[in-house]
Amino acid sequence: MKKLVKITGLAVIAFFTAILLLGCGTKTIIKEVSAPTTVVEYQEPVTNKYDDYYAHVLKNSGQANSESKADVIEFGDLVCQSLDAGNSVQKVVALLNSYAESTSDRELYAAVITGAIMYLCPEYNGDLQNYLEA
Repeated sequence: MKKLVKITGLAVIAFFTAILLLGCGTKTIIKEVSAPTTVVEYQEPVTNKYDDYYAHVLKNSGQANSESKADVIEFGDLVCQSLDAGNSVQKVVALLNSYAESTSDRELYAAVITGAIMYLCPEYNGDLQNYLEA
């Protein structure tokens, strides 16, 4: 029995020694983990030719602010339709000037004509440049 107690005691001591040796020999590893990086690229807002035309008219005519967007766009479409029908830029300008009663009217008409040609029917840009240079 003494022999059994001795063996058990040695086994217990060996067991605790092994635990102590293993416990002391372990290393704690701390790994830093960073959050994923998101890259956001700037993109120009998407607009269409009617938004660009309308913004041009608003920028160049105070009177345009008192008109509805639909009316301003329709006015620009009429300018393009008139040019499509064979009228010259000079003829369209003369017609609109005949209706002008104030400087504000002339500014609106000029903004509509230039904006319509720049954004809605750019195929007439050359005609506009020729008119402006004459």
